[in-house]
Amino acid sequence: MYSNELVLDMGYANTIIAARGKGVVLKEPSVVAVLKQRGKLKLIASGADARRYMKSRERAHGVTLIRPIKEGVIENAEAAILMLKDFLHKALPRRSFLSPKIEVIALISCGTSVVERKNFENVLSESGLKSPILMETPIAISALLSSDYNLIVNCGASIADVAIVGPTGIITGCSVTTCANAVDAKICAYVADNYRLGISPTRAEEVRIKIGSFYDNQLISAEVMGRNLVDNSPHQAEITANEIFPMMSDVALNLADVVESVSLMCPEKLIMDVYQAGVTLTGGFANSYGLADFLTERLKMTVNVPKTPEDTPALGALAFFDNRDKMYKML
Repeated sequence: MYSNELVLDMGYANTIIAARGKGVVLKEPSVVAVLKQRGKLKLIASGADARRYMKSRERAHGVTLIRPIKEGVIENAEAAILMLKDFLHKALPRRSFLSPKIEVIALISCGTSVVERKNFENVLSESGLKSPILMETPIAISALLSSDYNLIVNCGASIADVAIVGPTGIITGCSVTTCANAVDAKICAYVADNYRLGISPTRAEEVRIKIGSFYDNQLISAEVMGRNLVDNSPHQAEITANEIFPMMSDVALNLADVVESVSLMCPEKLIMDVYQAGVTLTGGFANSYGLADFLTERLKMTVNVPKTPEDTPALGALAFFDNRDKMYKML
């Protein structure tokens, strides 16, 4: 019996499923709309459908929106199982008695503890994915790189992995919460302090994506709708890219400090190899306008961003299905 070979990348913002021979077959927001009945969660919708449902007039009383993943770990296992089952149903062809078994590589943060890894395995098993292979994200990314030794930064919404990866796996690395959500939190606080306007992190994210820049001379702006903190009335304000720049740069400078700390732990004999390869920057935050140039100037190292930085970890992990000996050597 042949098998479906899949890669699963569950992040705070998005979940990506990639299939061998097809590439990315699903990319959905990592959210579920659920209703609690008799102590258990009932799935109403997942991903983009869940977001649309929560904004619709047909929304039922008591339905809530849950993000099961936070800071690289599963925060709500029951919601994660419901979400993953629905995503697999969307991503895979209709299954029958003779359907192929599923082999899966599940990506995890390089800072995941033993307990957190076990929690991942339990959720995957309950979702129908037996005997999953857990792979640290930097290892997956390294499969697409030509150098033997690479400094990899995968910066997502709620966590960033920074690691030096060699032929036998991660040499040194860590996970930190210096990431896109940190910028969004700063934007929320800034708008509240300066405009007396309360906005959600989701609204702050929309502003960051629309006008956020790592160049301090951008003349673009965006309207932000929220609630007046004085009388709770609907209100809006105009925010400029220059106002957001200090928040963007603060987070990027903190990230650069982490990269420098990890690079200092690199064995001396490998320093030149790592320096010549440069930094590979992936994850959703890597799409930020000017971030690669900003970090290149700060780190004095070339920072390279793949064409699709958010998909790169999943696509890299797919490559290991063609070289399982190398995969087991690096895990």
